[in-house]
Amino acid sequence: MKYIQDENSSTLIVTFIVFVIICFFIVKWDMYETKKCEIEGEYRELLSKVRLRGAVIMILIGVFSILKELYKRF
Repeated sequence: MKYIQDENSSTLIVTFIVFVIICFFIVKWDMYETKKCEIEGEYRELLSKVRLRGAVIMILIGVFSILKELYKRF
């Protein structure tokens, strides 16, 4: 996407759905890995937590910008 304003609405809706699905799977994976490490008594690297949560934050920023643009259009 060069500029979000130049995209048509159907592309934005599909991108929004894909971002939400990816975010959901990342959060589920993070929860699974955290629970697995707690059960096994292992230490989970801080860097992996930061990367996963950083990815979620970046995706959420994209989701909110798409929602804002869709709100302007409808």
